[in-house]
Amino acid sequence: MPAIALIISLVSSSYFTFSNIGAAYAGSMALTERGRTTLSVVDRLTLWDGYYNIAKFHMGGSTVVAGASLCWAASLTPAGTLRNILVAGGIAGFAVAIYTVLRIRPVNSNLMATLRDSRAKPMDAEQEEHVLNQLDKWRAMHRVRIVLGIVSWLAATTGILANGPFISF
Repeated sequence: MPAIALIISLVSSSYFTFSNIGAAYAGSMALTERGRTTLSVVDRLTLWDGYYNIAKFHMGGSTVVAGASLCWAASLTPAGTLRNILVAGGIAGFAVAIYTVLRIRPVNSNLMATLRDSRAKPMDAEQEEHVLNQLDKWRAMHRVRIVLGIVSWLAATTGILANGPFISF
């Protein structure tokens, strides 16, 4: 069994998945949600931007590492159910990056441009509503990434457990 690949995939998928769950539901991103805080729209956008600029490298990197290590583990695993689970987890890990580039990046770009513009000229009510709608859209799309992260994490966890007396394939 590919123990090193499974350990790497479990660590990286755990980091990605549980950090994103924490940020989305109890951390900085939760504070951008309507009705959760009295922060101004500009402050919510600034908070989102701060989170984005910190997370964009290590979150993307961690899910690609999870995808690659799960595929590596699958390549070292005999054909069968466990191998299929590891491949599915690897695909989910890579899918996070692809989904982010293709679907979420335009929303990110829009939010960053709006923040830059708001520094030069204050937002009116229509622009504030647009920002809140974009943040709502971002959070909804981010949930897809969390689900894909959970798939990678479950595959890595299954692979680790299959190395011991817990699961047999």
